[in-house]
Amino acid sequence: MSSRIIRWALPAGACVAVLGVAVPAVAAPHGVAYLDPGTGSYMFQVVVGALLGVAVSVKLVWKRAWAKVTRRSHREPQQKDL
Repeated sequence: MSSRIIRWALPAGACVAVLGVAVPAVAAPHGVAYLDPGTGSYMFQVVVGALLGVAVSVKLVWKRAWAKVTRRSHREPQQKDL
């Protein structure tokens, strides 16, 4: 049941995000084009955060895929030689 909700919620959330940005941009009159001086640093933070999020996701997927290839559990503790 939860996988159905997730499969439905992710595309719906993406559509809401796109519409949330596109509708005000199209509906706003041309006189509303002012950007606050802090907008550049905020956008930089958003881009850096998104890149770091993608990097962590790729790392997790890579670990899981490598564990399947080597037939080990990625949560299995490794033995250390003492």
